[in-house]
Amino acid sequence: MIINQRHEAFSLLYSAAPAETGDAILVFRDGEVLLRAAQENRVPAWEDAAGMAFSDPPRHAFTQAGQRYFIAGANPDALAPDGLVWAEIRVFRTMQSATDAALLMTARHLLLWYQSHRFCGVCGGPVQPHPVERALKCEQCGYISYPSVLPAVIVAVTDHDRLLLARNASNVFRFFSLIAGFVEVGETAEQTVAREVLEEVGLRVKNIRYVKSQPWGISQSLMLCFTAELDGSDEIHIQESELAEARWFPREDVPRYDNTASIAFDIMDKFRRDEL
Repeated sequence: MIINQRHEAFSLLYSAAPAETGDAILVFRDGEVLLRAAQENRVPAWEDAAGMAFSDPPRHAFTQAGQRYFIAGANPDALAPDGLVWAEIRVFRTMQSATDAALLMTARHLLLWYQSHRFCGVCGGPVQPHPVERALKCEQCGYISYPSVLPAVIVAVTDHDRLLLARNASNVFRFFSLIAGFVEVGETAEQTVAREVLEEVGLRVKNIRYVKSQPWGISQSLMLCFTAELDGSDEIHIQESELAEARWFPREDVPRYDNTASIAFDIMDKFRRDEL
């Protein structure tokens, strides 16, 4: 299961009408999101968050199956209204509803974009929401900016019945996963795959093949998934600034995780079952 393959498509139409009873809202506080305490139907309704003071005003994000969703930011000391709780943003990995998980990540992506685009990048003037599009328009020069998406690659490097997995050097995500990295200016996605693998683990690859993609709102990116085969020596030399560890896993030893919310976990599961 990949979350962007299990939910219905978002409507791209922008709704300028303010939030009202019956709409849904996702409120973010630093690295947390406001959710209902229950394990099902966790996305709050607009009336659930009534009375909250927002640091970023509620904005329409998207429409899903006829339901309008809004996003807003809260101050670091904001309290959760009755029936709601602050949850760490990566709660999407364990949410029972794959659709709600995808909604949460997309909402986070949009809010981060709004927060980092408070002023015009051309003249520095103030910006306001565009009246008919999901965009921001400068009040001074009229420049229009649209939500940005950062392309990134993630790659399953194989050597016959072995899969290369690595752990990040940061404390944010410490599971073994696939090699990944952002596309640089002037690169094709395939060139990024070869460069990232060489930089992070000192290995060369061949037969680079595209598999599928997944939006990943946590990093405001679109993850482009590839497979690649080892080309030459299998001796690993990790880039210590990026990775804490990297090693080859025989098919039967590839780690199992309780969820497949990410494209990486899905690919790892397919490799373990010899379905990749």
